[in-house]
Amino acid sequence: MADMLSKRIIPCLDVKNGRVVKGTNFISLRDAGDPVECAKAYNEAGADELVFLDISATVEGRGTVVDMVRSVAEQVFIPFTVGGGIRSLEDIREILNAGADKISLNSAAVKEPDLVRRASEKFGSQCVVVAIDVRERKGGKIRIASTDASFDGIDESASEEDNVKFPSGYEVVVAGGTKPTGLDAVEWAKKVESLGAGEILLTSLDRDGTKSGFDNVITRAIADAVSIPVIASGGAGKLEDFYDGIVDGGADAVLAASLFHFGEIQIPDLKAYLSERGIPVRTMSSTLSLWQSLKKDPQGLVPAIVVEDSTKDVLMLAYMDYEALEKTLETKLMHYHSRSRNELWKKGETSGHFQHVKKVMLDCDRDTLLFYCDQEGAACHTGNHTCFYTEVTLPEKKEN
Repeated sequence: MADMLSKRIIPCLDVKNGRVVKGTNFISLRDAGDPVECAKAYNEAGADELVFLDISATVEGRGTVVDMVRSVAEQVFIPFTVGGGIRSLEDIREILNAGADKISLNSAAVKEPDLVRRASEKFGSQCVVVAIDVRERKGGKIRIASTDASFDGIDESASEEDNVKFPSGYEVVVAGGTKPTGLDAVEWAKKVESLGAGEILLTSLDRDGTKSGFDNVITRAIADAVSIPVIASGGAGKLEDFYDGIVDGGADAVLAASLFHFGEIQIPDLKAYLSERGIPVRTMSSTLSLWQSLKKDPQGLVPAIVVEDSTKDVLMLAYMDYEALEKTLETKLMHYHSRSRNELWKKGETSGHFQHVKKVMLDCDRDTLLFYCDQEGAACHTGNHTCFYTEVTLPEKKEN
């Protein structure tokens, strides 16, 4: 296990009409349906990547929402994959140009396998993920989903002879598991690798939502059959399931949705658990670790007090989100989050009155940061050296 590459933890967010559904339970989110807010929260929680799946796209014929992709890419710097409704090279170009790191093909790859080849040749295999949804065959018959409440989940048209077609014992399905494809899961995985896919996102629809653990049988079979990374999805319910998916299933990454969204498992706890059991995971930066330890206000912000390092004059009070703290510590120049404009701003960018960070202190309650800075020019927009230039007259003390 010493040579094992770091394993990735990937939350998956279902999106419909550009909004996250199956809402998240992050306390500090201003808008739990906003993909940007969700992505920021997962970035701050230590997720390695994200997957956005447009669940309306394939079934209802809606294209992936490019505006959503662009908004996420402009404000969040965690790598992310977008899938759902992508059917052509033009769709792929549009999504990648909007800022996505990768695209995911599922039904479109089954319908037109050559799209995988053309996409990898045009944009590079590192951008192309093929999502494979599978179901285990039971005695020659496949369990499939149905909107018919009386349907018992068995396709009676299947026969024992069909097992010859499915040596792995698993069949690829599309359209949310409602349509069997006649493709053997392992053979299809090998096929898409040969066509240029850079990664496989494997979901067991038998396990999905059951919290009974990943299907490590098919995960291992595919991981052993291909040389590209395999992401295990469908079935995680406890910490041990992620370990088993990596060790028994041979997965390079593990994905979950509601388990993360509703806080049943925290990503830092999962990473600590995996690390303790000898699984290498990507560690958080010192800045992210600091941010996670801070108490935030209801808007997810932390107040920052700025003091002149030479005179010890209190210059100003402003607010920071994670991005502002990260930029401040990275550049040693003060950055803040503008509550009125809801965006990052660099102090002195327009006025030239930069604040050079010399030292950072944290208060005893871990809810306020104190920055000692060298101030260029005036700290206040009024032209005063400090924002605290108005003295409040204290009332005279009343005699008893």
